[in-house]
Amino acid sequence: NNNNFYCLPGGHVELGEDTDQAVLREMEEELGFPVKIQKLVAINQNFFKGIDGKDFHELGFYYIVNAVDKSKINKNDYTREELDKGKIQHLAFKWVTKNELQQMDFRPSFVANCLDKKDTQILTTRD
Repeated sequence: NNNNFYCLPGGHVELGEDTDQAVLREMEEELGFPVKIQKLVAINQNFFKGIDGKDFHELGFYYIVNAVDKSKINKNDYTREELDKGKIQHLAFKWVTKNELQQMDFRPSFVANCLDKKDTQILTTRD
């Protein structure tokens, strides 16, 4: 909603949840099907301004996941609605290559460079 850039599907950890549980829950909520974790690719401490100009300090955990049932994956670009904390969110999903990802306005931008790394990247960024 209201973004002029792309980002990964995701969300926030709920009280009592670890990051593995949170990513599994959030992916099913946003994608509409369950996933399994392949690996953690990055942990990032990010400082940025929100669309309202408010300063944020975010600790982000970035995972590569796979669909439990690959037949559930929509291989076309698509939109979807999600009810999030009582508010309808309009989500637009777009498939891109790694090269296209590096050329587009994607945030946080460091993610495109972490996809092929063997070890988990630990970073601090200021977007």
